[in-house]
Amino acid sequence: MRVSVTGAMLVVLSLAGYGCVTESTGGLPEPAENAQRVRAHLDLARGYLENRDLLRARPPLNRALEIDPRSVEAHVLMAVLNQAEDDSELAEEHFASALRIEPSNAQALNNYGTFLYSQGRFEEAVDQLRQLVRNTDYRARSQAYENLGLAELRVGNQAAAKQAFGRSLLLNSRQYRSSLELADLAYAERAFEVAQEHYDNFRTGARPTPRSLCLGMKLAQIASDPDRLASHALALQNLFPDSREAKQCQVP
Repeated sequence: MRVSVTGAMLVVLSLAGYGCVTESTGGLPEPAENAQRVRAHLDLARGYLENRDLLRARPPLNRALEIDPRSVEAHVLMAVLNQAEDDSELAEEHFASALRIEPSNAQALNNYGTFLYSQGRFEEAVDQLRQLVRNTDYRARSQAYENLGLAELRVGNQAAAKQAFGRSLLLNSRQYRSSLELADLAYAERAFEVAQEHYDNFRTGARPTPRSLCLGMKLAQIASDPDRLASHALALQNLFPDSREAKQCQVP
């Protein structure tokens, strides 16, 4: 399984090539040959999806499912294709099929959780992502924890969100969105030193956003650092002049 979603966008590995497929001379193909044929069709579809050639991605996915209706990866890719085409009903059908076949499949849980989040179904997204982070072998577990934290925030579970963001950073200190979220939560709790620590980690590797610059202004004001305050304010106005924060950011 080699698919994942960031937001509503498919993240795919580059296509190595659509290899030759040996044809059978008669009778039913051997199982190994079927697996190779499915893999070739999935690699082809993934390449089209990577290039956002949605129209050409569908035929190889249909063919893969004809060969193996129980291919979890084919169902997940088909779900993501339908999601990209704004067909949420069909996308959900394929996510459901993938999880009926393999309820603990990490990529299906990740993509379905992201889909539910994009649909505003945050409690359902939390359920999927909580299952996902229990898989200690999942290679993108730090990102899964970050996504879980965002979903927990949406349903008002701030304590659970803080725990998820913390686990994300424990697994990978470069999950900079988790640092920003923890900085924001700490600022709201008036734990300004903790907020500054997380904010500094965010700034080590992430590009500024209107939200991060506004938070930086507030922390600079708390720290009585007018130079830093002016620097963040100038960056906010220059980089994001049309943002809501540029018009509304208020320092204490």
